[in-house]
Amino acid sequence: MAARRNNSGTAPTDEKIKVVIAEDEALLAGILPGLLHQASSGGIEVAQICLTRVQLFRTLRKTTPDVLLCDIWMPDKSGDPPLPCDASFLEAVKRHSPNTAVLLLSGDSDTILAKNLLDAGASGFPDKNVALEEICQAIEQVRRGDKYITPSLRTAIGLLNIGSNEAIRAQLLKGRRGEVLRLLLEGFSPTEIAEILPVGKKQVDKKIAEVKSMLGVRTHIRILHACVRLGITRL
Repeated sequence: MAARRNNSGTAPTDEKIKVVIAEDEALLAGILPGLLHQASSGGIEVAQICLTRVQLFRTLRKTTPDVLLCDIWMPDKSGDPPLPCDASFLEAVKRHSPNTAVLLLSGDSDTILAKNLLDAGASGFPDKNVALEEICQAIEQVRRGDKYITPSLRTAIGLLNIGSNEAIRAQLLKGRRGEVLRLLLEGFSPTEIAEILPVGKKQVDKKIAEVKSMLGVRTHIRILHACVRLGITRL
C-alpha cells in the first residue's frame, strides 16, 4: 500500500489500523467495513464484526485490535435487549485487551453519559451521524493514544466539569427520558409508567437504563438519592 497521511497531518505510515466493530444492527455492521476501508484509503482493516457482547469478548480472547469501534447500546446475547455501556463493560474490555483503544458510537450523545464513559477509560465518543472521514480520523487519533471528542461534546463536558447542576438536570430531564424519570421519582413502577405514557415497557426499561448509566448508579433507590442531590426531587 502506498504511504498515506492521516487527516490530522501526522507523518505518513504504511501500517494498517486493525479494528473490531461491535454493532447490533446487522445491516450497518455489514456495510461499515467496506465504507471504513474506502474512506481511509485502505488504512483501516476490520478484523471482526460482533453483534453481541458475548461475541465481542469471545473475539477479544483471540485477537488484539488497535481500536474497538463499539455501539454504546449492545445486547449481551442475541435476542436480548440492548444495554448501555458502563464502567464495568469498559473494565471487561480492558481485561481482555488492555492495549485496545475504545471508541463508542452513539446516535444521541448524552453529555453526562459521555463524560462518565470517558472518565472510565473510553478513548473517544464520536457521533454516529458524522461523516465517515471523521470516524476514520477518530480511529487514527485514538490509535495514537489521544482522546477524540467532538467539539460540541467537549464544550458540554466542560460545563459539567465546572459543576453545572443545571446542565446535568437538563440532560436527565430531556424528552422521553425525562418523562420516565419524573414518573419513576413519583413512585410508579416501570410497568405502570409504560401504561401511563403509553409506550412499551422495553422503551421504559431502556430510558431507566440510560438514567442509571448517566448517573453512574445501579439501583432505583440510588437514582432517587442522586436526583435529590441534583435538586430534581425531594425525599
